[in-house]
Amino acid sequence: MESRQRKVAVVGSGLMGSGIAACLAAGGGHEVYLTDTKDDALQKGLQKAKELAAFINDNGIPPAPPSGCGAIHAAPSLAEAVDGASFVFEAVFEDLSIKQGVFRQIERALVGKEAGEEALLCTNTSSLSITEIAAVLDRPGRFVAAHFIGPPHLVPLVEVCGGAKTDSSAVERVREFLQASGKRPVVLQKEIQGFIAARLQAALTRECTYLLQQGVASAECLDAAVYNGFGRRLNTIGPLQQADFAGVDLLVKTHSVMWPQLGAMTSDKMAEDLANKGRCGVKTGAGYYDWNENTIQEVTSRRDKELLRRLKQDFSPPVTDQT
Repeated sequence: MESRQRKVAVVGSGLMGSGIAACLAAGGGHEVYLTDTKDDALQKGLQKAKELAAFINDNGIPPAPPSGCGAIHAAPSLAEAVDGASFVFEAVFEDLSIKQGVFRQIERALVGKEAGEEALLCTNTSSLSITEIAAVLDRPGRFVAAHFIGPPHLVPLVEVCGGAKTDSSAVERVREFLQASGKRPVVLQKEIQGFIAARLQAALTRECTYLLQQGVASAECLDAAVYNGFGRRLNTIGPLQQADFAGVDLLVKTHSVMWPQLGAMTSDKMAEDLANKGRCGVKTGAGYYDWNENTIQEVTSRRDKELLRRLKQDFSPPVTDQT
């Protein structure tokens, strides 16, 4: 388990870079070295990272590690930042040639350095091919995507994925490191553009845009249908868990009506297969997940507590400024 304190480099001191630095210092207690090509941007990013780290510690999200918050340093050069680093996180502009150039520099800077052979290289790309970025490296086996979701100090998810030549052990080390640093990593089993969260969000936004263009509802009503409806469940129960609670056999019927209107897939073959096997969700003890009384109680309790909290919030009087 990657739980001990490390030296970590973060290349790129913008909003994501400073947020990543704060998470790893405050949540993991690591010594973080932030670097950028422009000194004014670096100093601004350093200040922001320290402010965010203080915010994390003050609010206990996540609880501080036993060693306390690690320091965040400004490294005047990339070479100084990565020297001795166990993990290098890149958060520069979303451009293939720029990212490839940065990783070529990182790999050269690590040659002959302490821990240089063991260091893992992580990109925060949200849309570029992991395999293509790694194509310029001599050792692509240690290259992993670690996609933080903004704002990274408040959103625990990190999507972890390897490229075509990434070693599975590298993916697991990154996952363990992030988890030990207070994040909630999910590992993709294969590379796909946009990872998971962005694709799900894009699908929802695409349908909202279509409904808006068709004059079905106003933007305000579409957004309200999400945050006053199923969006409230999404904070505690994912779409496939919800499918199990609704009943996979019911999904087969509703999807056979809805899916032909939504795209090229006209039926839900996976749900049909599950239903034919008797895996109809919570009511049969299995669906997309396997269920027992304990797991059903745990999920429903968590869901209902959050829905009740939000409902009480809806009916609470607004807070007014008394000054």
